[in-house]
Amino acid sequence: MLVKNQWVKVTVLATFLAALLLGTFMIAPAAHAKGGDATRIALTGSAQYPNAKGTAKYKANGGEREFQVELENAKSLAGKTVDVYANGAKAGSFKVTALGTGRLNRNTDLGQTVPMIRAGSAIQIKTRAGVVIVSGGF
Repeated sequence: MLVKNQWVKVTVLATFLAALLLGTFMIAPAAHAKGGDATRIALTGSAQYPNAKGTAKYKANGGEREFQVELENAKSLAGKTVDVYANGAKAGSFKVTALGTGRLNRNTDLGQTVPMIRAGSAIQIKTRAGVVIVSGGF
């Protein structure tokens, strides 16, 4: 009888833990995906960096605004700092990784300055010398 009670306790505990883990995975995506839809565009390489590419994403939800820019296929710029421009104004900088990638994230909820993005807004990633790496428009 003692063995049967222990198996019941183990089964109940295992069921509880499984439900707890499942609940965590179900809630996490909802918290990450809060607030409206984002607009995403592709950034294409310039004549000097034809293989480079990237994306830009902008999301506005109430008072919160979020802006993300990613760069890929830019190994020749590994270790260098590049600048991101939105509507001709510098939005920030990031260092290109050894893999030729990099990212800039800005969010007003974190106290960061986020550019105002509208239809027709131009996005560019440039070298410190001002050479365009990738560009695109919303």
